[in-house]
Amino acid sequence: MTLTTRIQNLMQALCQEFPERQDRLQLGFLAAINNESFYLYGRAGSGKNFLIERLLSAFKKTNVLKVDSRPQGFPANLDNYDVIWFNEFNPIDDDTKSSVRNALRNRKNSTLILSSDVRPENAMGRADIADEITLTIYMPDNLSSDALCMLLQNHGLNDNFKVPDEYTISDEEKAQWANEIQRVTLSPDTMAIIGKLSELCIQNAIYVPISKWLSLANIARTIAFFNGRNETTFSDALFLGTSIWGRSTSNNVIMDNFNNIVKSVILKDLANVVESSYDADSLYRRVKAMLNSSNNLYETKEFNGEPCINYRITIAGEQTPLYVPLHYVETNEDFNPYNELRKVEKNVRCNFHGTSSCTISINSAVKSIGLRNNNSRNENSMPTRFEDFATLPTYILRENDPEVAKKKRIDLEACKKEAQSQMEQQAKILRSLRDLYQSNKTFRNGLFVNLENFDKIQGDLSDIFNKINGVATKLKETLELYNTARA
Repeated sequence: MTLTTRIQNLMQALCQEFPERQDRLQLGFLAAINNESFYLYGRAGSGKNFLIERLLSAFKKTNVLKVDSRPQGFPANLDNYDVIWFNEFNPIDDDTKSSVRNALRNRKNSTLILSSDVRPENAMGRADIADEITLTIYMPDNLSSDALCMLLQNHGLNDNFKVPDEYTISDEEKAQWANEIQRVTLSPDTMAIIGKLSELCIQNAIYVPISKWLSLANIARTIAFFNGRNETTFSDALFLGTSIWGRSTSNNVIMDNFNNIVKSVILKDLANVVESSYDADSLYRRVKAMLNSSNNLYETKEFNGEPCINYRITIAGEQTPLYVPLHYVETNEDFNPYNELRKVEKNVRCNFHGTSSCTISINSAVKSIGLRNNNSRNENSMPTRFEDFATLPTYILRENDPEVAKKKRIDLEACKKEAQSQMEQQAKILRSLRDLYQSNKTFRNGLFVNLENFDKIQGDLSDIFNKINGVATKLKETLELYNTARA
Protein backbone atom coordinates (compact mmCIF):
# COMPACT_ATOMS: atom_id res chain seq x y z
CA MET A 1 0.00 0.00 0.00
CA THR A 2 1.42 3.38 -1.01
CA LEU A 3 1.46 6.27 1.43
CA THR A 4 -1.04 8.16 -0.74
CA THR A 5 -3.46 5.21 -0.69
CA ARG A 6 -3.01 4.80 3.04
CA ILE A 7 -3.74 8.46 3.80
CA GLN A 8 -6.66 8.38 1.39
CA ASN A 9 -8.12 5.38 3.22
CA LEU A 10 -7.46 7.11 6.54
CA MET A 11 -9.35 10.22 5.40
CA GLN A 12 -12.26 8.12 4.17
CA ALA A 13 -12.41 6.35 7.53
CA LEU A 14 -12.23 9.60 9.50
CA CYS A 15 -14.90 11.29 7.38
CA GLN A 16 -17.31 8.36 7.57
CA GLU A 17 -20.78 9.54 8.70
CA PHE A 18 -19.45 13.10 9.02
CA PRO A 19 -21.21 14.77 6.07
CA GLU A 20 -20.32 18.18 4.63
CA ARG A 21 -17.50 18.73 7.10
CA GLN A 22 -14.81 16.60 5.49
CA ASP A 23 -12.75 19.56 4.30
CA ARG A 24 -12.69 20.95 7.85
CA LEU A 25 -11.47 17.64 9.23
CA GLN A 26 -8.80 17.48 6.53
CA LEU A 27 -7.52 20.96 7.45
CA GLY A 28 -7.34 19.89 11.09
CA PHE A 29 -5.42 16.76 10.09
CA LEU A 30 -2.90 18.79 8.06
CA ALA A 31 -2.39 21.10 11.04
CA ALA A 32 -1.92 18.13 13.40
CA ILE A 33 0.62 16.46 11.11
CA ASN A 34 2.70 19.66 11.25
CA ASN A 35 2.12 20.34 14.97
CA GLU A 36 0.41 23.60 14.08
CA SER A 37 -2.23 25.48 16.06
CA PHE A 38 -5.79 25.98 14.90
CA TYR A 39 -8.96 27.63 16.16
CA LEU A 40 -12.11 25.56 15.61
CA TYR A 41 -15.20 27.74 15.59
CA GLY A 42 -18.80 26.58 15.52
CA ARG A 43 -22.12 26.96 17.26
CA ALA A 44 -23.20 24.43 19.86
CA GLY A 45 -24.06 21.16 18.13
CA SER A 46 -22.11 21.91 14.95
CA GLY A 47 -19.77 18.95 15.49
CA LYS A 48 -16.62 20.52 16.96
CA ASN A 49 -16.01 17.80 19.54
CA PHE A 50 -16.88 15.11 17.03
CA LEU A 51 -14.28 16.49 14.61
CA ILE A 52 -11.55 16.63 17.24
CA GLU A 53 -12.29 13.11 18.49
CA ARG A 54 -12.12 11.80 14.93
CA LEU A 55 -8.90 13.70 14.38
CA LEU A 56 -7.30 12.22 17.49
CA SER A 57 -8.24 8.71 16.37
CA ALA A 58 -5.95 9.10 13.33
CA PHE A 59 -2.90 8.64 15.56
CA LYS A 60 -1.81 5.46 17.30
CA LYS A 61 -0.95 6.83 20.72
CA THR A 62 -2.00 10.37 21.50
CA ASN A 63 -1.40 11.94 24.86
CA VAL A 64 -3.99 14.72 25.07
CA LEU A 65 -4.09 17.58 27.55
CA LYS A 66 -7.74 18.66 27.53
CA VAL A 67 -8.42 21.97 29.24
CA ASP A 68 -12.12 22.60 29.87
CA SER A 69 -13.81 25.86 30.72
CA ARG A 70 -13.85 25.10 34.44
CA PRO A 71 -10.77 26.26 36.41
CA GLN A 72 -7.98 23.71 36.72
CA GLY A 73 -4.25 23.58 37.15
CA PHE A 74 -2.12 23.88 34.03
CA PRO A 75 1.06 21.75 33.90
CA ALA A 76 4.38 23.56 33.73
CA ASN A 77 5.94 20.90 31.48
CA LEU A 78 4.16 20.26 28.16
CA ASP A 79 6.75 17.97 26.59
CA ASN A 80 4.73 14.80 27.19
CA TYR A 81 1.61 16.00 25.37
CA ASP A 82 0.93 15.40 21.67
CA VAL A 83 -2.20 17.57 21.65
CA ILE A 84 -3.19 20.49 23.88
CA TRP A 85 -6.92 21.04 23.51
CA PHE A 86 -8.69 24.05 25.03
CA ASN A 87 -12.32 22.98 24.88
CA GLU A 88 -14.93 25.76 24.91
CA PHE A 89 -12.15 28.35 24.96
CA ASN A 90 -13.22 31.40 26.96
CA PRO A 91 -11.24 34.55 26.06
CA ILE A 92 -12.63 36.44 29.07
CA ASP A 93 -11.03 34.14 31.64
CA ASP A 94 -7.56 35.44 32.54
CA ASP A 95 -6.28 32.06 33.71
CA THR A 96 -7.30 30.42 30.43
CA LYS A 97 -5.67 33.19 28.39
CA SER A 98 -2.49 32.79 30.41
CA SER A 99 -2.52 29.03 29.85
CA VAL A 100 -3.01 29.47 26.09
CA ARG A 101 -0.07 31.88 25.86
CA ASN A 102 2.00 29.46 27.91
CA ALA A 103 1.08 26.63 25.53
CA LEU A 104 1.92 28.73 22.48
CA ARG A 105 5.34 29.60 23.89
CA ASN A 106 6.38 26.29 25.41
CA ARG A 107 4.89 23.51 23.28
CA LYS A 108 7.50 21.78 21.14
CA ASN A 109 6.05 18.88 19.19
CA SER A 110 2.39 19.23 20.03
CA THR A 111 -0.71 20.45 18.24
CA LEU A 112 -2.64 23.27 19.92
CA ILE A 113 -6.42 23.27 19.41
CA LEU A 114 -8.79 25.98 20.58
CA SER A 115 -12.48 25.13 20.12
CA SER A 116 -15.22 27.61 20.92
CA ASP A 117 -18.54 29.13 19.90
CA VAL A 118 -17.04 32.64 20.19
CA ARG A 119 -16.25 34.16 16.83
CA PRO A 120 -12.52 33.90 16.06
CA GLU A 121 -11.87 37.63 15.67
CA ASN A 122 -13.47 38.28 19.07
CA ALA A 123 -11.89 35.38 20.91
CA MET A 124 -8.37 35.65 19.52
CA GLY A 125 -8.48 39.44 19.64
CA ARG A 126 -9.35 39.47 23.32
CA ALA A 127 -6.68 36.89 24.06
CA ASP A 128 -4.18 38.75 21.86
CA ILE A 129 -3.20 35.57 20.02
CA ALA A 130 -4.63 36.16 16.53
CA ASP A 131 -1.21 36.35 14.91
CA GLU A 132 0.01 33.16 16.56
CA ILE A 133 -2.78 30.81 15.38
CA THR A 134 -1.98 29.16 12.05
CA LEU A 135 -5.49 28.21 10.87
CA THR A 136 -9.06 29.07 11.66
CA ILE A 137 -11.57 26.35 10.83
CA TYR A 138 -15.25 27.26 10.62
CA MET A 139 -17.91 24.61 11.19
CA PRO A 140 -21.08 25.10 9.10
CA ASP A 141 -24.25 25.90 11.03
CA ASN A 142 -26.49 23.59 9.03
CA LEU A 143 -26.60 20.41 6.96
CA SER A 144 -28.26 20.01 3.60
CA SER A 145 -31.45 17.93 3.66
CA ASP A 146 -29.70 14.96 2.00
CA ALA A 147 -26.84 15.03 4.48
CA LEU A 148 -29.23 15.34 7.40
CA CYS A 149 -31.26 12.34 6.24
CA MET A 150 -28.09 10.28 5.88
CA LEU A 151 -26.96 11.28 9.36
CA LEU A 152 -30.32 10.39 10.88
CA GLN A 153 -30.38 7.06 9.07
CA ASN A 154 -26.96 6.08 10.39
CA HIS A 155 -27.14 7.65 13.84
CA GLY A 156 -25.60 5.35 16.41
CA LEU A 157 -23.75 3.18 13.90
CA ASN A 158 -20.45 4.90 14.69
CA ASP A 159 -20.63 4.66 18.49
CA ASN A 160 -17.87 2.08 18.35
CA PHE A 161 -15.91 3.93 15.68
CA LYS A 162 -12.29 2.93 15.33
CA VAL A 163 -9.85 3.63 12.54
CA PRO A 164 -8.26 0.43 11.18
CA ASP A 165 -4.87 0.10 12.84
CA GLU A 166 -2.97 -0.18 9.53
CA TYR A 167 -4.03 3.38 8.66
CA THR A 168 -3.23 5.12 11.95
CA ILE A 169 -0.04 7.14 12.35
CA SER A 170 2.72 6.57 14.89
CA ASP A 171 4.93 9.22 16.46
CA GLU A 172 7.94 7.76 14.63
CA GLU A 173 6.23 8.03 11.25
CA LYS A 174 5.12 11.56 11.98
CA ALA A 175 8.69 12.58 12.85
CA GLN A 176 10.08 10.88 9.74
CA TRP A 177 7.50 12.52 7.50
CA ALA A 178 8.35 15.94 8.96
CA ASN A 179 11.88 15.62 7.57
CA GLU A 180 10.63 14.38 4.19
CA ILE A 181 8.03 17.15 3.96
CA GLN A 182 10.77 19.75 4.36
CA ARG A 183 12.46 18.37 1.25
CA VAL A 184 9.38 19.03 -0.91
CA THR A 185 10.04 21.96 -3.25
CA LEU A 186 7.65 24.88 -3.50
CA SER A 187 6.91 25.25 -7.21
CA PRO A 188 7.11 28.64 -8.98
CA ASP A 189 3.29 28.65 -9.24
CA THR A 190 2.88 28.05 -5.49
CA MET A 191 5.44 30.73 -4.71
CA ALA A 192 3.71 33.17 -7.07
CA ILE A 193 0.31 32.53 -5.42
CA ILE A 194 1.75 33.10 -1.95
CA GLY A 195 3.60 36.20 -3.18
CA LYS A 196 0.47 37.74 -4.70
CA LEU A 197 -1.52 36.89 -1.56
CA SER A 198 1.13 38.66 0.50
CA GLU A 199 0.84 41.74 -1.72
CA LEU A 200 -2.95 41.66 -1.36
CA CYS A 201 -2.60 41.50 2.43
CA ILE A 202 -0.21 44.47 2.45
CA GLN A 203 -2.57 46.51 0.25
CA ASN A 204 -5.50 45.81 2.58
CA ALA A 205 -3.61 46.22 5.88
CA ILE A 206 -3.95 42.53 6.73
CA TYR A 207 -1.05 41.57 8.97
CA VAL A 208 0.27 38.03 8.46
CA PRO A 209 3.47 37.17 10.38
CA ILE A 210 6.33 35.54 8.49
CA SER A 211 6.04 32.56 10.83
CA LYS A 212 2.47 32.02 9.63
CA TRP A 213 3.51 32.19 5.96
CA LEU A 214 6.16 29.56 6.72
CA SER A 215 3.56 27.33 8.38
CA LEU A 216 1.09 27.71 5.52
CA ALA A 217 3.80 26.92 2.97
CA ASN A 218 4.63 23.82 4.98
CA ILE A 219 1.01 22.69 4.81
CA ALA A 220 1.17 23.07 1.01
CA ARG A 221 4.30 20.90 1.05
CA THR A 222 2.45 18.34 3.18
CA ILE A 223 -0.39 18.12 0.66
CA ALA A 224 2.13 17.49 -2.15
CA PHE A 225 3.96 14.92 0.00
CA PHE A 226 0.84 12.90 0.72
CA ASN A 227 0.02 12.99 -3.00
CA GLY A 228 3.38 11.40 -3.75
CA ARG A 229 4.98 14.47 -5.30
CA ASN A 230 8.31 16.10 -4.49
CA GLU A 231 7.15 19.52 -5.73
CA THR A 232 3.96 21.41 -5.03
CA THR A 233 1.43 22.50 -7.65
CA PHE A 234 -1.12 25.32 -7.65
CA SER A 235 -3.72 22.84 -6.36
CA ASP A 236 -1.77 22.37 -3.12
CA ALA A 237 -2.29 26.07 -2.31
CA LEU A 238 -6.07 26.15 -2.85
CA PHE A 239 -6.77 25.86 0.88
CA LEU A 240 -5.35 29.39 1.19
CA GLY A 241 -8.50 30.69 -0.52
CA THR A 242 -10.78 29.49 2.29
CA SER A 243 -11.81 31.06 5.60
CA ILE A 244 -8.63 30.15 7.51
CA TRP A 245 -7.45 33.71 8.21
CA GLY A 246 -9.13 34.38 11.55
CA ARG A 247 -10.84 37.71 11.00
CA SER A 248 -13.95 37.85 8.81
CA THR A 249 -12.70 40.99 7.05
CA SER A 250 -9.45 39.23 6.17
CA ASN A 251 -11.35 36.16 4.97
CA ASN A 252 -13.62 38.26 2.76
CA VAL A 253 -10.77 40.17 1.10
CA ILE A 254 -8.69 37.07 0.44
CA MET A 255 -11.57 34.85 -0.67
CA ASP A 256 -12.94 37.54 -3.02
CA ASN A 257 -9.57 37.87 -4.77
CA PHE A 258 -8.09 34.39 -4.45
CA ASN A 259 -9.38 32.71 -7.60
CA ASN A 260 -8.30 35.65 -9.74
CA ILE A 261 -4.84 35.41 -8.19
CA VAL A 262 -4.62 31.69 -9.02
CA LYS A 263 -5.84 32.29 -12.57
CA SER A 264 -3.30 35.06 -13.10
CA VAL A 265 -0.58 32.62 -12.06
CA ILE A 266 -1.61 29.57 -14.09
CA LEU A 267 -2.48 31.76 -17.10
CA LYS A 268 0.72 33.80 -16.91
CA ASP A 269 1.70 32.83 -20.47
CA LEU A 270 -1.75 33.89 -21.74
CA ALA A 271 -2.20 37.01 -19.63
CA ASN A 272 -2.87 39.34 -22.56
CA VAL A 273 -5.55 37.01 -23.91
CA VAL A 274 -7.44 36.95 -20.64
CA GLU A 275 -7.26 40.71 -20.14
CA SER A 276 -8.42 41.68 -23.65
CA SER A 277 -9.57 39.24 -26.31
CA TYR A 278 -9.50 40.12 -30.01
CA ASP A 279 -12.56 42.02 -31.31
CA ALA A 280 -13.62 39.66 -34.10
CA ASP A 281 -17.12 41.16 -34.27
CA SER A 282 -15.69 44.52 -35.31
CA LEU A 283 -13.66 42.95 -38.11
CA TYR A 284 -16.71 41.02 -39.31
CA ARG A 285 -18.80 44.21 -39.41
CA ARG A 286 -16.07 46.06 -41.34
CA VAL A 287 -15.84 43.32 -43.97
CA LYS A 288 -19.61 43.01 -44.25
CA ALA A 289 -20.00 46.79 -44.59
CA MET A 290 -17.36 47.00 -47.33
CA LEU A 291 -18.85 44.08 -49.26
CA ASN A 292 -22.39 45.41 -49.09
CA SER A 293 -21.75 49.12 -49.60
CA SER A 294 -21.35 51.19 -52.77
CA ASN A 295 -18.15 52.79 -54.04
CA ASN A 296 -19.48 56.30 -53.60
CA LEU A 297 -17.11 59.09 -52.59
CA TYR A 298 -18.62 61.14 -49.75
CA GLU A 299 -17.72 64.59 -48.47
CA THR A 300 -15.83 64.00 -45.22
CA LYS A 301 -13.76 65.80 -42.64
CA GLU A 302 -10.80 64.35 -40.76
CA PHE A 303 -11.83 64.16 -37.12
CA ASN A 304 -10.54 62.11 -34.19
CA GLY A 305 -8.04 60.41 -36.47
CA GLU A 306 -10.56 59.14 -39.07
CA PRO A 307 -12.72 60.48 -41.93
CA CYS A 308 -16.11 61.61 -40.64
CA ILE A 309 -19.37 63.01 -41.99
CA ASN A 310 -20.08 66.37 -40.37
CA TYR A 311 -23.67 67.15 -39.35
CA ARG A 312 -25.15 70.02 -37.38
CA ILE A 313 -28.33 69.65 -35.39
CA THR A 314 -30.24 72.23 -33.37
CA ILE A 315 -31.44 71.16 -29.91
CA ALA A 316 -33.02 73.61 -27.44
CA GLY A 317 -32.09 76.51 -29.72
CA GLU A 318 -28.38 75.69 -29.94
CA GLN A 319 -26.51 74.33 -32.95
CA THR A 320 -24.38 71.33 -32.10
CA PRO A 321 -21.87 69.65 -34.46
CA LEU A 322 -21.81 65.85 -34.70
CA TYR A 323 -19.12 63.78 -36.40
CA VAL A 324 -20.09 60.40 -37.84
CA PRO A 325 -17.28 57.99 -38.83
CA LEU A 326 -17.41 57.21 -42.56
CA HIS A 327 -17.32 53.44 -42.04
CA TYR A 328 -20.87 53.54 -40.62
CA VAL A 329 -22.35 54.91 -43.86
CA GLU A 330 -24.66 52.38 -45.59
CA THR A 331 -24.58 50.03 -42.58
CA ASN A 332 -27.53 48.91 -40.44
CA GLU A 333 -26.14 49.27 -36.91
CA ASP A 334 -26.91 51.75 -34.18
CA PHE A 335 -23.96 53.86 -33.02
CA ASN A 336 -23.11 57.02 -31.13
CA PRO A 337 -21.35 59.84 -33.03
CA TYR A 338 -18.52 62.05 -31.77
CA ASN A 339 -19.25 65.47 -30.30
CA GLU A 340 -17.06 68.57 -30.61
CA LEU A 341 -15.07 67.44 -27.55
CA ARG A 342 -13.91 64.39 -29.56
CA LYS A 343 -15.85 62.13 -27.21
CA VAL A 344 -18.59 59.63 -27.98
CA GLU A 345 -21.91 61.45 -27.57
CA LYS A 346 -24.06 59.05 -25.51
CA ASN A 347 -27.17 61.23 -25.79
CA VAL A 348 -27.36 60.84 -29.58
CA ARG A 349 -27.91 57.62 -31.50
CA CYS A 350 -27.52 57.23 -35.26
CA ASN A 351 -28.29 54.62 -37.91
CA PHE A 352 -27.99 54.76 -41.73
CA HIS A 353 -30.30 51.76 -42.25
CA GLY A 354 -28.24 50.64 -45.24
CA THR A 355 -28.53 54.00 -47.03
CA SER A 356 -26.53 57.24 -47.20
CA SER A 357 -29.08 59.14 -45.10
CA CYS A 358 -28.50 59.19 -41.34
CA THR A 359 -31.42 58.80 -38.93
CA ILE A 360 -30.68 60.69 -35.71
CA SER A 361 -32.39 60.03 -32.36
CA ILE A 362 -31.76 61.97 -29.17
CA ASN A 363 -32.22 61.26 -25.50
CA SER A 364 -35.53 62.85 -24.56
CA ALA A 365 -33.90 64.22 -21.40
CA VAL A 366 -31.74 66.67 -23.44
CA LYS A 367 -34.57 67.87 -25.68
CA SER A 368 -35.18 70.98 -23.58
CA ILE A 369 -31.65 71.64 -22.26
CA GLY A 370 -29.39 70.86 -25.22
CA LEU A 371 -26.23 68.76 -25.47
CA ARG A 372 -23.85 71.38 -24.08
CA ASN A 373 -25.58 71.71 -20.73
CA ASN A 374 -23.50 70.43 -17.80
CA ASN A 375 -26.29 68.11 -16.77
CA SER A 376 -26.38 66.51 -20.20
CA ARG A 377 -22.62 65.93 -20.00
CA ASN A 378 -23.17 63.94 -16.81
CA GLU A 379 -24.10 60.56 -18.26
CA ASN A 380 -24.87 58.94 -14.90
CA SER A 381 -27.62 61.45 -14.03
CA MET A 382 -29.47 61.32 -17.36
CA PRO A 383 -32.31 58.87 -17.98
CA THR A 384 -32.06 57.27 -21.43
CA ARG A 385 -35.13 57.19 -23.65
CA PHE A 386 -34.37 57.91 -27.29
CA GLU A 387 -36.82 59.51 -29.68
CA ASP A 388 -36.54 60.18 -33.42
CA PHE A 389 -35.20 63.65 -34.14
CA ALA A 390 -34.03 64.04 -37.76
CA THR A 391 -32.93 62.29 -40.93
CA LEU A 392 -29.96 64.00 -42.61
CA PRO A 393 -28.49 63.19 -46.04
CA THR A 394 -24.81 62.59 -46.80
CA TYR A 395 -23.36 64.63 -49.64
CA ILE A 396 -22.04 62.38 -52.45
CA LEU A 397 -19.06 63.89 -54.29
CA ARG A 398 -18.88 61.13 -56.90
CA GLU A 399 -20.72 57.83 -57.48
CA ASN A 400 -18.78 54.61 -58.16
CA ASP A 401 -15.47 56.33 -57.63
CA PRO A 402 -12.59 54.13 -58.88
CA GLU A 403 -10.28 55.29 -56.08
CA VAL A 404 -12.85 54.28 -53.47
CA ALA A 405 -13.22 50.88 -55.14
CA LYS A 406 -9.45 50.43 -55.20
CA LYS A 407 -9.08 51.39 -51.54
CA LYS A 408 -11.88 49.03 -50.62
CA ARG A 409 -10.14 46.14 -52.39
CA ILE A 410 -6.91 46.93 -50.54
CA ASP A 411 -8.76 47.19 -47.21
CA LEU A 412 -10.61 43.91 -47.82
CA GLU A 413 -7.37 42.12 -48.60
CA ALA A 414 -5.83 43.53 -45.40
CA CYS A 415 -8.87 42.37 -43.44
CA LYS A 416 -8.54 38.90 -44.96
CA LYS A 417 -4.89 38.68 -43.93
CA GLU A 418 -5.75 39.94 -40.45
CA ALA A 419 -8.50 37.32 -40.10
CA GLN A 420 -6.16 34.54 -41.24
CA SER A 421 -3.41 35.68 -38.90
CA GLN A 422 -5.80 35.93 -35.97
CA MET A 423 -7.25 32.50 -36.77
CA GLU A 424 -3.80 30.97 -36.37
CA GLN A 425 -3.20 32.89 -33.14
CA GLN A 426 -6.58 31.99 -31.63
CA ALA A 427 -6.01 28.31 -32.56
CA LYS A 428 -2.73 28.35 -30.60
CA ILE A 429 -4.46 29.96 -27.63
CA LEU A 430 -7.23 27.37 -27.72
CA ARG A 431 -4.70 24.53 -27.77
CA SER A 432 -2.85 26.05 -24.80
CA LEU A 433 -6.10 26.47 -22.83
CA ARG A 434 -7.20 22.93 -23.67
CA ASP A 435 -3.84 21.49 -22.58
CA LEU A 436 -3.89 23.52 -19.34
CA TYR A 437 -7.45 22.43 -18.54
CA GLN A 438 -6.62 18.78 -19.20
CA SER A 439 -3.41 18.85 -17.16
CA ASN A 440 -5.25 20.49 -14.25
CA LYS A 441 -7.90 17.76 -14.28
CA THR A 442 -5.33 15.28 -12.97
CA PHE A 443 -5.22 17.18 -9.66
CA ARG A 444 -8.97 17.13 -8.99
CA ASN A 445 -9.01 13.69 -7.41
CA GLY A 446 -5.90 14.34 -5.34
CA LEU A 447 -5.82 14.32 -1.56
CA PHE A 448 -6.78 17.52 0.28
CA VAL A 449 -7.74 19.46 -2.87
CA ASN A 450 -10.27 22.20 -2.15
CA LEU A 451 -12.85 21.18 -4.74
CA GLU A 452 -14.91 24.36 -4.49
CA ASN A 453 -12.01 26.59 -5.52
CA PHE A 454 -10.67 24.02 -7.98
CA ASP A 455 -14.00 23.71 -9.82
CA LYS A 456 -14.44 27.50 -9.94
CA ILE A 457 -11.02 27.90 -11.54
CA GLN A 458 -11.63 25.11 -14.03
CA GLY A 459 -15.04 26.62 -14.80
CA ASP A 460 -13.43 30.00 -15.48
CA LEU A 461 -10.88 28.33 -17.78
CA SER A 462 -13.76 26.70 -19.63
CA ASP A 463 -15.50 30.08 -19.96
CA ILE A 464 -12.31 31.66 -21.34
CA PHE A 465 -11.96 28.77 -23.80
CA ASN A 466 -15.55 29.26 -24.98
CA LYS A 467 -14.98 33.00 -25.35
CA ILE A 468 -11.84 32.48 -27.45
CA ASN A 469 -13.62 29.77 -29.43
CA GLY A 470 -16.36 32.32 -30.16
CA VAL A 471 -13.69 34.70 -31.50
CA ALA A 472 -12.30 31.94 -33.73
CA THR A 473 -15.81 31.11 -34.98
CA LYS A 474 -16.44 34.77 -35.88
CA LEU A 475 -13.12 34.95 -37.72
CA LYS A 476 -14.12 31.86 -39.69
CA GLU A 477 -17.44 33.52 -40.56
CA THR A 478 -15.52 36.60 -41.70
CA LEU A 479 -13.36 34.56 -44.08
CA GLU A 480 -16.42 32.71 -45.36
CA LEU A 481 -18.13 36.06 -45.95
CA TYR A 482 -15.11 37.26 -47.92
CA ASN A 483 -14.81 34.06 -49.94
CA THR A 484 -18.55 33.93 -50.74
CA ALA A 485 -18.46 37.49 -52.06
CA ARG A 486 -15.45 36.68 -54.24
CA ALA A 487 -16.94 33.44 -55.60
